[in-house]
Amino acid sequence: MFKIFEKLRLTALLAMIVASSSFNLAMAKYDLEPLKNSFAKQATYTSVQVKMKQTKKLPSLKEPIVNTGYLWLYPQKAFRWQMGEPKVQSAVYDGQKVYLLDDKKKTAKVYKSSDRKVKPLLLMLGIGEGASFESLMKTFEVTGVTRKDQQYAVALAPRSGRLKRVIVEMLLQVNLETSYIERIEWTQKDGSVIITEFAKPKLNASLPENIFRVNNEVYKCE
Repeated sequence: MFKIFEKLRLTALLAMIVASSSFNLAMAKYDLEPLKNSFAKQATYTSVQVKMKQTKKLPSLKEPIVNTGYLWLYPQKAFRWQMGEPKVQSAVYDGQKVYLLDDKKKTAKVYKSSDRKVKPLLLMLGIGEGASFESLMKTFEVTGVTRKDQQYAVALAPRSGRLKRVIVEMLLQVNLETSYIERIEWTQKDGSVIITEFAKPKLNASLPENIFRVNNEVYKCE
């Protein structure tokens, strides 16, 4: 039994060493300071309100699906992600669980924040321990960096088998003037591409009361 635990400990230690080495190599090969500064600056905001446009390119459809929506965010604490005008789908994180809401059918699916079905969304919005710059580098491998005027983009590929089963690549584009992410592009294993573009955010303003709560009398949990 001791030998088994010792092997597990050594395996975990080796994984940490490999991740740390990969992180240092990435920092040396690519200029990742703008991305690192973006994470640091976002952590100083008390709230974020922003309008967004989401484009879904699905292999089964000839034309992309385009929706607009809004995001309300308490960095590292809670968010409401709302698509459609009028709203048709929403995702709400209240600090403990993620609720995926169908605003037409008035139904809700509830997930733990650790569930891999909602993990990419949490990561994208800077929620959870995996959302720091250092953790991002351990979770993803940098495959390329481009920079033009005030736009800085980094391409990332997942390291772990779990994420690889869902995501092929993630592209983050940062506005160097505001240090905020203005475009996120996911390429999924099934060939789907999801692009989310953010307008200029309104920062540090008071948010509507109960914006991060789900009314259980209105939505039926499935």
